[in-house]
Amino acid sequence: MEKKINEKKSLLREAEKVERQRKPHRQHSVLSGILTKIIIILILIMIMLGGGYFFFTKKMQPQKEINVLVVQNQLSYCQELVTLKYRYSDILSIKKSVALSKSFSIIKYTGIIRIGIEDITLSDIEVYNEGKGVKIKLPDVEVLGNDITSQEVFDESHSIFVPITLDDVFVEIERSKQATLEELLDEGIMNEARESAKKVVQQIMMSAGFEEVIVV
Repeated sequence: MEKKINEKKSLLREAEKVERQRKPHRQHSVLSGILTKIIIILILIMIMLGGGYFFFTKKMQPQKEINVLVVQNQLSYCQELVTLKYRYSDILSIKKSVALSKSFSIIKYTGIIRIGIEDITLSDIEVYNEGKGVKIKLPDVEVLGNDITSQEVFDESHSIFVPITLDDVFVEIERSKQATLEELLDEGIMNEARESAKKVVQQIMMSAGFEEVIVV
């Protein structure tokens, strides 16, 4: 009888020992399962974030390109932007003489100097703030023209020995035109024309719906 009792006790001790050995294994399995779930969740979050970023960048890029095209389209309406016109006139006295022979011509002419940007569509354009703002860097202003609009002879006297030719008149007028232009350049007419161009472009962009416009 006592022997059977001892055997039962021995079996109970063996069962308890096995149970203690199995319990850490079950705990380890539970922890492994939790870690696996956490890793899967993190991977899914990263995939979602990556997909969202890809979708957002792909969505914003065409919109940005569209906004730039809108700006270019608006600027194309005034491809050659003349921001300053200066009208002037001068009276030239052309004289030639050889010995006792003399010739002269008194000529009045008027001209116009045009200063601005030859091709404003070459501007550098940057759209920002989700299409609400635009920054435009304009090309350099330049002299677009210095043309004669009228010419009139006030008085003249010609000698067959010293004639005043059309080439003589042309040379004198060109010299006078260049002198007038250089005088205006010295007075800073190019800076004035650029500031005027900035204001014109700024008004165009504001009319196109941009809330913030920077023109340089």
